[in-house]
Amino acid sequence: MKAAPPSRRRTLLATVAIAALSAGAVAATGLPASANPGTSGYEEAFNTPVIGGLGDVAVDSYTAQVFASRGGAVDVLDEASGAILTSIPLPGSVMVSLDVDPSRALVWALDSSSRTLSRIDERTNTVTGSVVIPGDPRDVAVDAATGKVFATTGTLGTVVPVDETTLAVGTAIPAGGIAGRIGVDPAAGTLYVVNGVGNSVTVIDEGSSAISGVVAIPSNTVAITVDAAHHKAYLGSADASAVTVVDGSALTTTSIAVPPGGGLGVTALGIDPSTQTVIGTSGSEIFRVDTETGGVRSWSDQGASVSIPDIAVDVFTNTVIYGASNAVVGHWEPVSFLGSVSGIVPAGTPYTQQVNVWSWALAFPIGLSVTSGALPPGLSLNGGVITGTATTPGNYTFSLKATVPSFGDSVTQTYTLRVVDVTRTSGGDRFGTSVEVSKAAYPDPASVGTVYVANGLSFPDALSGGPAAAQDSGPLLLTAPGYLPDTVKAEITRLHPAHIVVVGGPNVVSADVLTALGKLSPDVKRVYGGDRFDTSRAVAAHSFTSAPVVYVSTGLNFPDSLSAGAAAGAKHAPLLLVNGGASSVDAATASLLRSLGTTTIVVIGGPAVMSPALAADFGRFGTVVPVAGGDRFETSQRIIESSFANSSRVILANGLNFPDALSASAWAGKSASPLFITPGGCVPQRTLDDTYFLGATHVTVAGGAAVQGEDVAALTSCGGWSIIAPDYPALALGKAASQKSGGESSGDGHAIGSSLPVNPLTHGTAGR
Repeated sequence: MKAAPPSRRRTLLATVAIAALSAGAVAATGLPASANPGTSGYEEAFNTPVIGGLGDVAVDSYTAQVFASRGGAVDVLDEASGAILTSIPLPGSVMVSLDVDPSRALVWALDSSSRTLSRIDERTNTVTGSVVIPGDPRDVAVDAATGKVFATTGTLGTVVPVDETTLAVGTAIPAGGIAGRIGVDPAAGTLYVVNGVGNSVTVIDEGSSAISGVVAIPSNTVAITVDAAHHKAYLGSADASAVTVVDGSALTTTSIAVPPGGGLGVTALGIDPSTQTVIGTSGSEIFRVDTETGGVRSWSDQGASVSIPDIAVDVFTNTVIYGASNAVVGHWEPVSFLGSVSGIVPAGTPYTQQVNVWSWALAFPIGLSVTSGALPPGLSLNGGVITGTATTPGNYTFSLKATVPSFGDSVTQTYTLRVVDVTRTSGGDRFGTSVEVSKAAYPDPASVGTVYVANGLSFPDALSGGPAAAQDSGPLLLTAPGYLPDTVKAEITRLHPAHIVVVGGPNVVSADVLTALGKLSPDVKRVYGGDRFDTSRAVAAHSFTSAPVVYVSTGLNFPDSLSAGAAAGAKHAPLLLVNGGASSVDAATASLLRSLGTTTIVVIGGPAVMSPALAADFGRFGTVVPVAGGDRFETSQRIIESSFANSSRVILANGLNFPDALSASAWAGKSASPLFITPGGCVPQRTLDDTYFLGATHVTVAGGAAVQGEDVAALTSCGGWSIIAPDYPALALGKAASQKSGGESSGDGHAIGSSLPVNPLTHGTAGR
């Protein structure tokens, strides 16, 4: 997993207010919901000049990043402010077409001049690979459901599929004529390819690569967008003030007249699937088409400034983005949901969530209602707040509709709330908590053969002891350095282990403790070295005969190692402690890695705790996987996102103190459950998001209320913008994609890949 740049934040603009909400009862209608374009206008969100001729624009709604291509580069803009965050070099490029796969955090850039299709990883905003497309490539489109990118080849008359992960080029699909603009319906698996000389569009079944039909369209078609909810393509011709609608199932066409705006032709198109609205330009007008009714309205006189044929839409905030000569312009639609409602809800605990909606018509009330599905039992929508106490665990999917009655504008989004069981595991002190964790992890004493014991007042030795205990299918119990607490003695008596491993030398676990342990098991062994690093190596050598994967963390502090220990245990890998300030791998660690047959080294922590030189030097022993975040909590999330694809349980432990997390890490490793750290008074929003993406149905809080407050048990967010996407009609394909790929469903209609999230970039404290 590549290191991610610092988190960006969506900011609350001072000029934009959240409109007051009024509840209204609306009968369930199911999806897709009708969205009337209404009569109100749009509000400019940003207007950002770029250097050089603008080629194309695209947006990733998950990350609120806008991508704008120009000669030699792709600029990355923060959608909240319009500021250019960075520029990604594409040397020699002239005219670049763009498309985004938000489910994989990938941007695809097709440079016609060099015939190169480049893959950009949003996590690093770097080019991570490229392939050459034959012919004179004209356009690119992504099918997120199948993980395929399609490039048209111009005069060769074909469509070339490329695998998003491997960059393998598939067999070219004949489309006929000059293959130009292309659109994809991922829900139906349909490609629409415009023939630049035959005045036709070729409809192709993606699965079979067979032509379903060829449909006549107006000449000089320059714009295309696809409505995946209704399986139709909308086409714009520079020669006609009308939109041609191609039904991909019936292979028929209809025409929708649009305002001419003082000029002939429809030269740009895009779609907002959350409002079921196609947006386009004709002459000096920007217009909207309701895909349900075919109704058309003008909403702006800025159409003449639109200079490229693609209009992009952020479906989270309903922001329309287009190119205007040498500028990228964003406009908010008349009514928008701000942020996600989807997430996890604790069963049996009072819950409150504000539903934020923005409207251009701030002086008028907004009606908010549930139009399909149902909230979890015990919760209700009161004005703009979901509140109550959820009673029944499970997934509950529902649609919310926001309407400005005075203008007829509306938007519908579909969300999922998962009600989860939350339990607390704790004792009277750190030793007692380690005992309660042991009881929860090993209710059957017969399943335990080995018990690990480590000093509970000092963290280093226990950090490595957690994954080792998980490897030996036993608990990690904490002891006082000079005596064995009675609660721990009682738990070892219950378990009656054949072996006890004491981690640490006589200075950290005294001989008196060993004597007490000797009365509880026939085999008590001390494993230690000259210092914490040597002890870590000794534990790994004792408990692991081989280790293709090894986790490495600094031994000078504990935060990064807590979640790493749980991940290492789940992967049957040791956790090695090293001096993070060193510039190279020491001889003893090098020898151990060779003896374990290690080929992958997961290096935990950024340059503040792990020197870049040391991290790079681990490359001598295999592939280095760096995992780091901006702070201990983000690093915890990165570790889990890179190590777990799904889990029915997550464990929350205090990240500002170590004792409870030490014993919990052994439990987490044994049960292959991720361990997130919290600040003790709330839960980071990204942790809540990841819990949702993992499919967890149970959350365990490790530690008493003094270290993990009641707000943690109530899953109260520390604040921040959730990255859980709403499930709108065109993304119903996510479930099909999950079935095709064998991935786990996240519950909101999006497939979960081999690594959790869509993108590790997080949003900030407020929507705009």
